[in-house]
Amino acid sequence: MAFLLGALTLAVFSPAFRYDFLNYDDDLYVSNNRAVQHGLDAAGWHYALTSGDAGTWAPVTWLSYELDTTLLGARASSYHATNVLLHVAAGLVLFFALRRMLKSDWAATVIAGIFLLHPLRTESVAWIAERKDILCALFWAAGLLAYWLYAQKPGLARWALVFLCLLGGLMSKMMMVTFPFVLLLLDVWPLKRAAGFPPALRGAAGEFQISNWRSLLVEKIPFFLASFLCVYVTSRALNAVGTLAPAGGQVLEKLLRVPENYVFYLGKIFWPVNLSVIYPTEKVTLSAALSGGLLLGVITLAAAWQLRRRPWLLVGWLWFLGTLVPVAGFVTFGHFYVGDRYTYLPSIGLTLAVVMTLENFSRRFETARWIGGVAVLALCALATRADLPRWQNNLTLYDAALRVGPHYVTYNNRGMAWFKSGDAPRAMADFDAALQLKPDYATALGNRGGLRADFGDPHAAIADCTAAIKGDPRLADAWSNRGNAYNRLGEPSKALADYDQAIKLNPGQAMYYNNRAAAYFLLKQFPQAGADLEQCRALGGQPQPGLVRDLEAAIGRQPPAP
Repeated sequence: MAFLLGALTLAVFSPAFRYDFLNYDDDLYVSNNRAVQHGLDAAGWHYALTSGDAGTWAPVTWLSYELDTTLLGARASSYHATNVLLHVAAGLVLFFALRRMLKSDWAATVIAGIFLLHPLRTESVAWIAERKDILCALFWAAGLLAYWLYAQKPGLARWALVFLCLLGGLMSKMMMVTFPFVLLLLDVWPLKRAAGFPPALRGAAGEFQISNWRSLLVEKIPFFLASFLCVYVTSRALNAVGTLAPAGGQVLEKLLRVPENYVFYLGKIFWPVNLSVIYPTEKVTLSAALSGGLLLGVITLAAAWQLRRRPWLLVGWLWFLGTLVPVAGFVTFGHFYVGDRYTYLPSIGLTLAVVMTLENFSRRFETARWIGGVAVLALCALATRADLPRWQNNLTLYDAALRVGPHYVTYNNRGMAWFKSGDAPRAMADFDAALQLKPDYATALGNRGGLRADFGDPHAAIADCTAAIKGDPRLADAWSNRGNAYNRLGEPSKALADYDQAIKLNPGQAMYYNNRAAAYFLLKQFPQAGADLEQCRALGGQPQPGLVRDLEAAIGRQPPAP
């Protein structure tokens, strides 16, 4: 059965092997990341262990990218293939863990199969930048299997194996912080390690034993400490790049948005249509928040009411609720409130609750149960295969997102894709559309300024870039684009200052050195211009041929040094 699940998943996701890099985080993680493009060596290890790039501390994720580069090359297909293979591995390990815990081949097959083949998986698997999701899930599944072994015969070695799985997941993605909470749920059911519950839960009668619960908590104290440390380190990385929204900002609105987000995820899991990489931001309403909170409360009470007879309902439901807490919307990351990728681990709990209930009601109809399970997995596979093509490239992805609804980031990113393809008018239209939705969006202002500088409107370019820099002084491209505009106006001294700032912010961007070389050339500082062109080449860039020729001619006309 495991072989069939793996083969089907590979077949469904195989088109992703041919997909391109995206300009949405793939550049930060891989395609424009010098350390990753260099491959795995001593410098790569140092980068992986110390970097907070892209607002994340994820050494295992960085190392996996670097290993791809070294073994498979820096092509997009290399990273896509590894994503798919790791996803398959995570699903298969989950299958083996569930089969042992639940003692049901059917339940393990359906739960792991839905995890592997659900349409919401396309975001985590077909998006190179979401490698961290898959690695986290792989360590999560391995941790479940290790914890089952530990529950059968507790001991330091087996406990250490679970802890190592936790550490591996934490060093892949912060979502792993909820893993100790899920282990406590599993202690209640199906592992039945918690004393004080009726025989249906524990398998043996007994009085409530507080010492038993104390021992279950004590053995997990290092797990919680490691999770808290991961939250601290990752929060520092997010703050360093300005991605983490202030905790105290718009508290009431964020609280109201949380139940709405939970209902959103419930809807997408059971009816995965109109999927988008960036969903439009809907205005939060009191009525929607209250109705969502009421729905969540009713489900929670119903699951708790069934605790004695059907413990899997509460365990699976709390798994779903608890693992979504870091991304439920109260703490916001950047410009979005929800994302399909956030269902990667929480959906396992919800699926567990549903599948175990179905198994409980269909024990006498084993053949029909298998037929139904296969039908569900087939539907998931067909829906996933139909959704996958939107991830082919930037234009297919953002076109699909805009069909769901507008978002300023979607327009900006599609504008950059048009710009890279040489379609300046469409790029300008998308930047304008982004700024109509959010007039102070610094990234779009800087990008529009760069386009205006390239196409003969330097004064407007300077205005756009200055506004972008005021909004976000860390935007290196905005500084460089304003420098380009100053160069075109014949003000190389001002351009030079802007290029210096751009290079200070992003010293690994090759073309910044090419641009600064142009300013040095206009200032007749030819040695500095030559040094910058060499640095541009050293970073893998291609200096502008005209600038190279003009500099060589100018140096040839210079009198020899005395």
